[in-house]
Amino acid sequence: MAADPRVANGTPDAASVARSLPDSFLRWQIESRRAVLTAIAAGHMPRRFAAHLPVMVTFDAESPFAIRTATKGAGLTPRDEVLDRYIATLEEALARCADRPWEETLAQRVAAVRALLDRPEDVDPRRLAFLEIFRGRSYANLRRDGRVVLHYAGEGPEYSSFQINGRAEVLGPDDRRYRYCALVRRMFEAAPFHLPQPGYVAAYLVWVHEVLDKTPYVVAAPSSERFVPQVEPVASAARPAEVTFREVLVPVDNSSYSRWAAELALQIAGAFGSTVVSSHVYAARLHDRRFRDMEPGLPEEYQQPQVLAHQRAAHDTLIAQGLKLVSDSYLAMLEERCALARLRFVGKPSEGKNYAELVREVEIGGYDLVVMGVRGMGETWRRGRRQHQVIGSVCERVVRRVRRDVLVAKGDRPLGGVFVVGIDGSDRSFAALRIALALARAAGARVQAVAAYDPFLHRALFHELENVLTAEARKVFNTAQQRKLHEELIDSGIAKIYDDHLATAQRIAAEDGMELETTLLAGKPYATLLRHVEKVQPSLLAVGRTGVHADEGLDIGSNAENLLRLAPCHVLLVARSFAPTWAETSTIVVEHLPWTPEALARLERVPAFVRGMARRAVEDYARERGLAAVDEQTVQQARERFGA
Repeated sequence: MAADPRVANGTPDAASVARSLPDSFLRWQIESRRAVLTAIAAGHMPRRFAAHLPVMVTFDAESPFAIRTATKGAGLTPRDEVLDRYIATLEEALARCADRPWEETLAQRVAAVRALLDRPEDVDPRRLAFLEIFRGRSYANLRRDGRVVLHYAGEGPEYSSFQINGRAEVLGPDDRRYRYCALVRRMFEAAPFHLPQPGYVAAYLVWVHEVLDKTPYVVAAPSSERFVPQVEPVASAARPAEVTFREVLVPVDNSSYSRWAAELALQIAGAFGSTVVSSHVYAARLHDRRFRDMEPGLPEEYQQPQVLAHQRAAHDTLIAQGLKLVSDSYLAMLEERCALARLRFVGKPSEGKNYAELVREVEIGGYDLVVMGVRGMGETWRRGRRQHQVIGSVCERVVRRVRRDVLVAKGDRPLGGVFVVGIDGSDRSFAALRIALALARAAGARVQAVAAYDPFLHRALFHELENVLTAEARKVFNTAQQRKLHEELIDSGIAKIYDDHLATAQRIAAEDGMELETTLLAGKPYATLLRHVEKVQPSLLAVGRTGVHADEGLDIGSNAENLLRLAPCHVLLVARSFAPTWAETSTIVVEHLPWTPEALARLERVPAFVRGMARRAVEDYARERGLAAVDEQTVQQARERFGA
């Protein structure tokens, strides 16, 4: 079989015609790899890893038998746009693990490799990666003929099996993608299931051109008397994945808020069987710099070079060892609590800038939940009164920078009683609801979903506009007419939308087997929600870290930030997303009602950006009354119904 000169040896044509791997394959890969990493973190070395070890078929035109086979370790890779970030994550982890015992660094190694699996959106679905170790026949074949066939054969009961046909791109050591592959291998090169190697000749990217799903399935017998297995009907839409907390990270610093955060983490871990990971960051290098800054002010007898060198060495030893011992003591306290509760514990002391090290640990570790105190040891006492910020600098900096769920402890109250969830129709607010429901089930709490919309904003804007517009602008904008239209249609339309969001929330709770109280409030969202929280005194307020109007790159929404600062209860900021569209089960298309020309003329006067909302409000009113069309009288009646 002759090689195709356009794509052999991995010319760009191989990538340009590549297609994405199917979701079934990617899901199998990611779930299998997560399971193996979880086993490794627990100290169990996998005996088999089918998702990682396909049979690779290459082609040798010079041999009487044209195909050659080899078992190769395969991996997923990040998209090129985010590749450098993952390379930095792996390099930092390896640097932190250097010269330390394997068992001591296992959790860090697992966390660094798992970072990509916890962000499936960063995986490039068009390619698979391999390292060449032996420089054997496969390597020689691929340099002449880039065609590759991969055969995956999984284990029961599903027996997932795929054939992937593609083209190989051979990567040298100078390639960033080679670098990523080599770093992943080095993470576990010392493990019992890997043979340490002095180096790697090359790496391959296999660009996917064709995928054949060979997973076994039941073939119906030709006879009319064939056996039909009795199985439960499967819903057309898969049930959302259960909310879990596999690993919970708790930063500690011996402050009251740190202890309260630890208590919350233990409560959650006890209910969900989570691993508790605790981190304490100490700043030995900072103290070292401060000591050197003070050296010019030391007495003259300490300025002699030999004396100064001795003082530096003594100080360095005292600070480095002393702070490490303090850090270990903080972690030991929580480890003892975990032992009593029969929970797995991992301690992670580190040196550096507190918030920066915590952010790095969160991003590398891929934790399901971070639990931290709203303030720390920075609080001071003056004349018997506590002087403090609303939120501590470490908490604020971490919350802004991480993209994980963060539970901020505000007191010593355990989870229970009432939970309040802010609903605004965003995917993160619905994810916050699902997490609150899971926590409430474990804590025996009841959940309230609260939606707050602002019907006064546009009225205030129009009032202010009337004071600043010129006479000519007033004619064009026609503020009186615009205000009237808002009062007639738009404000009530917004209320209907948020009422629909609460109905969606009730359906989510019902599918989860939970009861849900709902409340629709009018007013500035964060202020209205805060008043509700102060009234019902929940133990937990859960909100999405960003809301329905968030744009790309926003670290935290304004409502979430205000509630984090001002709410008197624990605050859960949710970064996960859940889109409850139920589109897999049904597609609902609502046809517009016919409108008379006069009615449409009134609709055209509504600003374009809210015209759809206004139309929906009027048509909902018409349908309630069994009307088949909308005329000007219907619009007027709707106006009266809305109280305008």
